Amino acid sequence: MGEQAGLTVVSWNAQGSAGVDVARAAEALAAFAPDVVLLQEVQRRQLGALRVALGMVDARWRFKHWPVSVPAEGLGLLARHPVVDARAQVLAHRWEFWNWRRRVALHAALRVDGRTVRVTDVHLGAGVTHDERIRQVQALLDGAYGADAIVGDMNAEPGSPELGAFGAAGWCDAETRVRDRDGLRPSTNWASGPRTEAPTQRLDYVLVRAVTEVTEAFVPDDWERWATLSDHVPVVARLTV
Repeated sequence: MGEQAGLTVVSWNAQGSAGVDVARAAEALAAFAPDVVLLQEVQRRQLGALRVALGMVDARWRFKHWPVSVPAEGLGLLARHPVVDARAQVLAHRWEFWNWRRRVALHAALRVDGRTVRVTDVHLGAGVTHDERIRQVQALLDGAYGADAIVGDMNAEPGSPELGAFGAAGWCDAETRVRDRDGLRPSTNWASGPRTEAPTQRLDYVLVRAVTEVTEAFVPDDWERWATLSDHVPVVARLTV
């Protein structure tokens, strides 16, 4: 299997259609010293600007949908290590390119410390039933074969059937490895309205398998800083895979 590799992973929904303050977002992300940043709701040009600002080695973007009124958004990956493969998987509304309910996953392989590390970025359906999101989870797991981490905006709270579907397949929230607060993890999303108080929903995760060592996993507590950048706070995990 080769040597183990250390990896700091950040997942963040950038709410790109509202605009991204690249300089301030890069400064905030750089504080985590990430090896890989996986983004949801990001435009291609925003990803490119973040890559330059963070000094990342590689970047990959995959189209999700084009709302016409603003540039197309999708999933993005920024890596401090070379990306040797990246592919998209469509999970819903394959041919409806304008539909905001269109969903994709980004599967990528990175070369880290002499071995290949595989990560998957996903933004599961919003405004759909639990059954539909579970269907998307099952399709995603088929496409993420061999992944070391699955991260993203799952649009599902802890204890939901969707998280249960991941659990049944051997995946768990990285935070549960380092703290005994299942169901009490910090929230990552503001539902609506002004972001003058802490977020109220936990929708974002770094999911890992039992064989993955988690040395640290957290949601940053300086939510006021992130409230000016997006309607989501990131999730950070330091892994040995």
